Amino acid sequence: MKQALVTLAMAAGALVVMTASAVAQQASFPAPAWSRTTAAAQNRGSLTERGAAVFNNWCTVCHGKDVKNAPGTQSLQYKYQGKLPAALEERRDLTAKSVKFYVRKGVATMPFFRKTEIGDADLDALAAYLSQGKP
Repeated sequence: MKQALVTLAMAAGALVVMTASAVAQQASFPAPAWSRTTAAAQNRGSLTERGAAVFNNWCTVCHGKDVKNAPGTQSLQYKYQGKLPAALEERRDLTAKSVKFYVRKGVATMPFFRKTEIGDADLDALAAYLSQGKP
């Protein structure tokens, strides 16, 4: 009797897991930008348009223009005290080299991004977008 109850409980547990798995597979929620792990280059538009797509996908979570919801922008606002724009998209002093450095190495609380996250082609596009063509 005890073994029959254990077997029944295991079967019920397996059914719950299979049902939850099927429901999860049917749900088509878009993956948030910060959870993306592919390094495929955006291949439409100009280099700066592709860079804007990379920025929107990877960077706006922390560096968006809404200071209240963007910790990176908030941090830069505190750091520069109005001497430079806090939003990266509004900066005019960024160079491609500096963008690439900070993306690959990280700085302060900003993590570094691996090539498996932001590939070299995506990084080139992002650097062109944020530096507005400055090397």
